[in-house]
Amino acid sequence: MLYVCEIKFSKHIIGYKIIDELQEKIGKLKRPKGLSCRPVLIHVNGVHESVVENGYFSDIIDFGLALDSE
Repeated sequence: MLYVCEIKFSKHIIGYKIIDELQEKIGKLKRPKGLSCRPVLIHVNGVHESVVENGYFSDIIDFGLALDSE
């Protein structure tokens, strides 16, 4: 299993186009046959509800929460 992490530090909420962008990047990867990919999104300023509802990402991590904790 391969975890493909996309890290976005944006001033704006991450929109739905992130799914298309990551699908394209994963499609360009050379990997052994049968190796599954699990896309993971790491962000700071939020993700649009449509991205969450789509279920494409195996995990969505709000890095901003880690930065706020002391």
